[in-house]
Amino acid sequence: MKPLNYSNIISSIILGIAIIIGCLLINSDLQKEKISNSHEIVNHDKPLMTIQETAEYLNITESQVKTIISTEESMLKATGSFTGMMFPIIKIGNEVFVNTNGLNDWLKESTQQRKEY
Repeated sequence: MKPLNYSNIISSIILGIAIIIGCLLINSDLQKEKISNSHEIVNHDKPLMTIQETAEYLNITESQVKTIISTEESMLKATGSFTGMMFPIIKIGNEVFVNTNGLNDWLKESTQQRKEY
């Protein structure tokens, strides 16, 4: 009978554990990326977003979104005109919604013009 080679057994166990841990780490990263991408897709697929969703999308507070809207509206009322693209809102009853495609266009233009609110 051959004597057991413990170093081969231990090496095989260590290699197996390393493979399993590697697979778990890769799977965890893929799950995080999938969750992150699904959040972005939800925002892009919706034609209209609430103020709260818009704030989350822009990574600012709801108050800041409302400030942008009210600032642009007061400028329009004061001067009778507005230069550039206004924040893309639509009011339905008492609720305010933001057009997703228009928001992306507004964001590009506002960034290029370096607007401050």
